[in-house]
Amino acid sequence: LTRVLRGVPDERLAYPDPAGAPELRASLAAYLGRVRGVRAAPEQIVITGGTRQGVELLWGVLKADGAQRVAVEQPGWRGMSETAADVGLFPVALPVDEYGLVVERLPHEQVNAVALAPAHQYPTGAVLSAARRLMLVEWARTHDALIVEDDYDAEYRYDRQPIGSLQGLAPEHVVYAGSTSKTLAPAIRLGWLVLPSRLAEQVAVRQRRRGSTPSPLNQLALSDLIERGELDRHLRRQRRRYSHRREALLDALASELPEARVSGAAAGLYIVVGLPDGVSEQAVLAAARHRGIALEGVGGSTPALVVGYANLADAAVIPAVEALAASVREMGRPSSQVVAG
Repeated sequence: LTRVLRGVPDERLAYPDPAGAPELRASLAAYLGRVRGVRAAPEQIVITGGTRQGVELLWGVLKADGAQRVAVEQPGWRGMSETAADVGLFPVALPVDEYGLVVERLPHEQVNAVALAPAHQYPTGAVLSAARRLMLVEWARTHDALIVEDDYDAEYRYDRQPIGSLQGLAPEHVVYAGSTSKTLAPAIRLGWLVLPSRLAEQVAVRQRRRGSTPSPLNQLALSDLIERGELDRHLRRQRRRYSHRREALLDALASELPEARVSGAAAGLYIVVGLPDGVSEQAVLAAARHRGIALEGVGGSTPALVVGYANLADAAVIPAVEALAASVREMGRPSSQVVAG
């Protein structure tokens, strides 16, 4: 940011391009093509204030074009359904299992679009299977529908290379959404949509009308970070750090709470801890809060907890798991074994 401020010409401090700084759009087109297999020209990218703001802009455009119903994951990130409802669309909840979104349900729901996180679903940690990826793309082409791909924490895969984006399979039917929230920091408030050409201008116009274009100085700073290779180096360091922390967390759970079941891909910034039979998800959350442990529940048919470790200091892993184990045992008698997914 300091480099940008020293070198930016005065004319760049005028009202910004509502689609985003050309430098960042060009940097992202190349970067996303290299690391995620995204196929896009800079003109297809709109820079937003984060994923939530971006999908709300998109939903508004679809609503204006006549869309009425959109499918979302259940359980899933609340932002998708909330932003759809905010603009007057009806969010249709579709189930998620160990293979990701149950795509087989889509032909029966009469929806104009579907939003999902195929690389690492929140909160279950599931990865959309290859068969369902192909089925999803075929559905979109057959029904001239839109897929909204939330590439949530896809940069962090620890056991293998990340699966390429859905957008690379069908650029004309997929909107790819990403942000800096999991790679740098949520406070930066930068995200992006990679859109089919027919939608990119409409989303940019809606952003201009709402006056929600992010700071062009932050955009230029992110472009600088990408072009210098600093983002790549930062992510390599973070993958090593998070991978070690994840392993420490799994070891602590196996030692302190062997009756729990850990599931989900070796990816992202959290693990899913299934609770023993008969133990209430909400009761454990309340007991953990009493002990100073902040958790979320999965909210699915089987009680489970989302245990994040991005901001968990290494020295705090064992004390945190001890407090979690005490909370679980306070709520019921355990019966199963840890299985690391």
